[in-house]
Amino acid sequence: MSGHNPAPRPYRRGGTVHEMFGWCARRWPGAVALVHGDRRVTYAELDAASDDYAVALDAEGVGPGRLVPVLMPRTPEFIAVLLAVLKRGAAYAALDRGWPAGRLRDLITRLDGPVVVTTDVVTTGDQAWPLPSWRPPADVCAAAAAHRRPEPVSVGPRDPSVVYFTSGTTGAPKGVVSPHAGTVRLFDECAFAPLGPGSVLAQAAPPQWDGFVLDLWGPLLTGGTSVLVDEPIVPRTLRELVARDGVNGAFLTTALFNMIVDEDSGAFEGVGWVLIGGERVSPAHIRRFLRRHPGATLHNMYGPVECGVVVTAHDVRPTDCDDPDGVPLGRVLGNTEVHLMDGDRVCADGEAGELCLGGDGLALGYLGDPELTTRAFPQVTVDGVTRRVYRTGDLGHWAADGTLRFGGRADRQVKIRGHRIEPAEIERNAESVPGVTGAAVLPVRGPGGACKDLVLYYDGSGAEETVRKELERRVPEYLVPGRIRRLRALPRLANGKLDHRALERLTRPADAPAGGAEPVTAGEKAVARLVGEVLAAPSVPRDVPVFALGADSLDAARLCARIDAEFGVPIPVSQVFRTPTVAGLAGWLAGVEAGAGRPAPAVSGGVPLTPQQRAHLDDPANLCRLVWRVGGELDVAALAAAVGDVHRRHEALHARYGAAGEPVAVPAADPGHPEFVRLPGYPDPQAALTDVLFRPLDISAGRVWRAVVTGEGDRTLVGVAVHHVAFDGAAESVLAADLGTAYRARRAGRAPDFGGPAASLADLAAAYHRGVALADTTAQLAYWETELAGLTEAAFPGRLTSEEAAGPKHRATRTVDAAALAPWEEYVRGHGTTRLVYLAAAYARVLHTLTGQGDVAMVVPTARRGGPAGVTCRVDSLCLRARAGDSLDTARDTVGRALAAQDVPFAEVAQSLFMAGDGAALLSAPMLLYQDDPPPSLDLPGCTAELVRPDTPTTSAELEADVRPAGDALTITVTVRTDRLPARYADEVAAGIGRVLAAGPAPLLSRR
Repeated sequence: MSGHNPAPRPYRRGGTVHEMFGWCARRWPGAVALVHGDRRVTYAELDAASDDYAVALDAEGVGPGRLVPVLMPRTPEFIAVLLAVLKRGAAYAALDRGWPAGRLRDLITRLDGPVVVTTDVVTTGDQAWPLPSWRPPADVCAAAAAHRRPEPVSVGPRDPSVVYFTSGTTGAPKGVVSPHAGTVRLFDECAFAPLGPGSVLAQAAPPQWDGFVLDLWGPLLTGGTSVLVDEPIVPRTLRELVARDGVNGAFLTTALFNMIVDEDSGAFEGVGWVLIGGERVSPAHIRRFLRRHPGATLHNMYGPVECGVVVTAHDVRPTDCDDPDGVPLGRVLGNTEVHLMDGDRVCADGEAGELCLGGDGLALGYLGDPELTTRAFPQVTVDGVTRRVYRTGDLGHWAADGTLRFGGRADRQVKIRGHRIEPAEIERNAESVPGVTGAAVLPVRGPGGACKDLVLYYDGSGAEETVRKELERRVPEYLVPGRIRRLRALPRLANGKLDHRALERLTRPADAPAGGAEPVTAGEKAVARLVGEVLAAPSVPRDVPVFALGADSLDAARLCARIDAEFGVPIPVSQVFRTPTVAGLAGWLAGVEAGAGRPAPAVSGGVPLTPQQRAHLDDPANLCRLVWRVGGELDVAALAAAVGDVHRRHEALHARYGAAGEPVAVPAADPGHPEFVRLPGYPDPQAALTDVLFRPLDISAGRVWRAVVTGEGDRTLVGVAVHHVAFDGAAESVLAADLGTAYRARRAGRAPDFGGPAASLADLAAAYHRGVALADTTAQLAYWETELAGLTEAAFPGRLTSEEAAGPKHRATRTVDAAALAPWEEYVRGHGTTRLVYLAAAYARVLHTLTGQGDVAMVVPTARRGGPAGVTCRVDSLCLRARAGDSLDTARDTVGRALAAQDVPFAEVAQSLFMAGDGAALLSAPMLLYQDDPPPSLDLPGCTAELVRPDTPTTSAELEADVRPAGDALTITVTVRTDRLPARYADEVAAGIGRVLAAGPAPLLSRR
């Protein structure tokens, strides 16, 4: 055996995973094997239950050599199923129920097993999967009590035990078939961690990932306890696991370890040892951990799934953090081989070479791909002996002390948060999206060199949001790049090959904004991390406004929601505009206690409505409407069931809204059934559907929404109408996503899994009132009273008189392309502000010309985002005042001050102005709507769904400019009420805004 590899040794406790577990069950039958919440399962119970499950699986055709897909949540029953599959001589493949349905069906087909083991039972309709399904009994203890014993089967160390699917260069995932010996060699005589009786590990690694071996089979094959964790490990949950369940050891990905060290290193108190791996380690984080916990041991692990998860381990010392070669990968584990090769030549000590792995951990190959298996697992000659190895693509060398050192990658493969990723797989999937011509994926690296994220560059006609949605549909979440950017053309070299260096130069500016200082305090680092998550930026400086980094108002709202979840502080969106830097937000948070803010006012018998919602109570026809044109065979019964699921899920959709006394929403104890209308064939289905959608709704009786379907064959219209008291633009995508989730499940014959309950009306109201409580609304109201004092009504030439609440309308539309917008966007980014600034400035300039007035105002609807996402109404307004001669910088200041004062309800602002005699101008002020909410995409398997926004014949606003993103362009639609203003104003205003934007910002930069 080559010098640095230990001599082979026989296994003493069994040659298979289930044999080793059986050895432990006989040795420690009463010891606790699994903990899940309040449940405790002993080794004897788990062994007996898996026996009983194995008998049932035998009847389903599960036997030696078969590959069994398992789709179950992380429960004791799930673990018993895995053991049962192994006891039948088969191998399991744990699949994620959250993966795209098409990907799951493909993987299940490739596994070609006799059955799918799942807790999702198909009761009606077509089979959800291309195989029959078997549902294990719901209680592992009941199965243990029954304890039927399976017939023994012949299975050995080199037989398959598990299949892991990992990213592949062809665009399809690779199925790595791993033998029992790959796991047995780690734990038969575990030399890299103090596993054994008394060891308690949190089982948090995804079962689909090879790291699952360490925190599940590690304790179960050595007499320890595995604590099944239902939520991601964060400092708070780690502390709870230590205190409640006695967790004393942990396996964490390097990224997760770093995060806990950053946020709360004290959370490791009570954890005696930690294993880390999955990606390059950070010496700075290791040093801080060891200083805080000098009595704990920290092990750096290395190994790919193709060689049984772990091949080397190193007990990290403080001196390793100063080693110029980095923290060592360590020494080779038992029954494992590591050879450094330069082609077919073995490298000498100190010489860099490719890590080629062998031994008992070596995978059997790639499922159904013998050609790839032969390439990846070649025969090499070492010390005169021909051996089968796996070529990792990793580079390294043997140090003088006999430890293995890492030297980078020889190919493009990267690891992010423990997931191994082939950029080529993402590129192939992106290039299959209609409209995409070419694609290139680059890693985004952090300060320590580790890959923190991915950026996808592509050319073609596909919109960025479309590409993202398609990738989310085709691949798991971890394969969807955080940043997706469309280029006019991918840069290429003279020989036609992709110019990766040019793309790297494009990537760098977002990684390290010029002049930015790194976050200093733990609070700043936490806020910076949240900003980075929202903006898909690997590093965020402490002193650069988030808007200068590319954030918009929607991003600000997302950031507030994440800060609320992280710190327990409901931060108003206005605060982001007041203190838009990481340092400013962290400083504000430091002055606010967690959980601060008064709760929603107590109202007997219901949830209080916001001032914005109260304004919608008296109009039963104040509806928000969405229509999708559906192509393909729509399952109307499944859609009707899905509408019912969404109706029951969201309290806002089945509550009763009343204004008697204090305006409240009263959630229904029995949600009842939603109004679902199936229209027969009509000569004009669009008109028939519109007629039903526009009918009023009696919200006092809990009739808050309706769904309508019309059409036949492969052309159908699906519409929904929701009363505005319960719905706004931000709720559109929430409802559409839930409707798609429910339809997919009902079409497959099962109840939908939404991944958790929806926010209740009480939750949404509490978040709103906490946010308002944290804002200085008295100061904000004073600002508005001063800013809008003396406001005069817009003097439109040719104005008519009408006493009607609404009237007929005329509209005109213009599109401003990306080239014209580029200098405006550069201004926005360079000054750390939002797109609303230049839209308001352009609109104001047109209004000055149209009215001949030097002082004009516009009302801008805003969304009170923040807190939990849900179906509700949180739309309010603010008023922007513009004077002739205002520069773009003046507009920026005006918008900034307005957004910083948006927490006081606009109804209170209007009431105060009317009392001062200045409110009349608000009644007829032109409106500017910037619609930046994500589009409500409806995902219906087997169908296409195109959003069609139904038009209304009337409008209440005299003049309204509606601006919506259209890829890199903007679509501007101007509507006038023709019983108040001449119809030509729509065309003149739309054309005028277009001309201002086409001229660029220069004319507005040096005014007055």
